Amino acid sequence: MERLINLPLDLLPVMTVIASIIKNTRILDGKAYIGIIAFPLMLNIRDASIEKALMALVAGIFYVAYSFAINNCFDVDTDVQNPQKHGKNPIASGELSFAAGVISSLLIALAGLGFAYLTNPTMFAIYSTMLGLSTFYSIPPRLKSKPLVDVISHGLFFGALPFMFGAYLDGVLSKPEVIISIALTLHSFAMEIRNHLEDYESDLKANLKTTPIVIGKNLAEKLAIVFSLSSITLLLYLVSPLFVMGAPVLTIQKSHKIFDTSVVMLLLLYLVKSLVL
Repeated sequence: MERLINLPLDLLPVMTVIASIIKNTRILDGKAYIGIIAFPLMLNIRDASIEKALMALVAGIFYVAYSFAINNCFDVDTDVQNPQKHGKNPIASGELSFAAGVISSLLIALAGLGFAYLTNPTMFAIYSTMLGLSTFYSIPPRLKSKPLVDVISHGLFFGALPFMFGAYLDGVLSKPEVIISIALTLHSFAMEIRNHLEDYESDLKANLKTTPIVIGKNLAEKLAIVFSLSSITLLLYLVSPLFVMGAPVLTIQKSHKIFDTSVVMLLLLYLVKSLVL
């Protein structure tokens, strides 16, 4: 009886570690990237089995969780100097050891690979590729600290490749899907530049050579806007070529929130259009 009463107390350290591991995945911060995978799965669900779609979705969630977790492990040097990121990184705050962070991240990656293997060979190959890119983005030599390479790699492993992973659920990549993958790559370029701009001071202190640090804040901000507008223009064309004429209106506000919302709304509009017609 005494053992049963003491059991919850004995489990407290274990539960604390588990909570820290879950926190390290920053899964809520990655919801947009999960959406990039879920979107093409819904787009192609009529031509594939629901079981494979669910396997792909679970693999996608594990992928995003791993990407954020492994990034936290190797971002300690900058996150300890960034109050906004310190609370989101349990390794930087001392809640989770570096070793526990790395081991748990690898287990998440292996679980994701297992689910991806249950989809189809093409999807598994894409998944393995984006997993590799995501890994080397964070671990030494850290692609995220290489100017231009940081933006390009992010556009691939958090833009084109996750979308293509979901799009190949039916075994083919259609012309509209190619356009969407390009649009998401461009928007991912913009998101990476914006992320670097938020971390500008801490990256500077850590002596990282990110694209905004090399080219300067002003040019980086302009590039982020150009990439976002280019992405939206492609999606407007996809939904209806006539809509492209409305793209210049977005340049008035130059708001990243408006850009993000526009991308989401256009993707949803295209999804509804595709499923109804």
